[in-house]
Amino acid sequence: MGRLRNYLRVHRRRWHLTQEELAFLFGYFDQSIIARLECDERPITLAVAAACELIFGCEPREIFPALYEQIEASVIRRMHELYDRLEEHSPSQKTAAKLQLLSEALARIANRPEGREV
Repeated sequence: MGRLRNYLRVHRRRWHLTQEELAFLFGYFDQSIIARLECDERPITLAVAAACELIFGCEPREIFPALYEQIEASVIRRMHELYDRLEEHSPSQKTAAKLQLLSEALARIANRPEGREV
């Protein structure tokens, strides 16, 4: 069995929270939403990710690794595509600034100590 797509249930159970209690903390009225979040049947919102960080004291990336990997891969791919597109244009001050931003972002990603490049 592979790695879990999200660890919401693991964190909830570690602290002996019921789905109803966690739903309340997230601001939901129905605990079935928690079941759907735990089974990846409902998309994770920014509000849920931020609430998890506040409640469990760990970064959302730790609780929702598959989501973050998916987002990261998509954004990195689009950064490379935009960089290549911009390089084809005649250099202007605005284009140079955009290329610098993308270059720095991609370098930051490549040089992360975690070694999490996609």
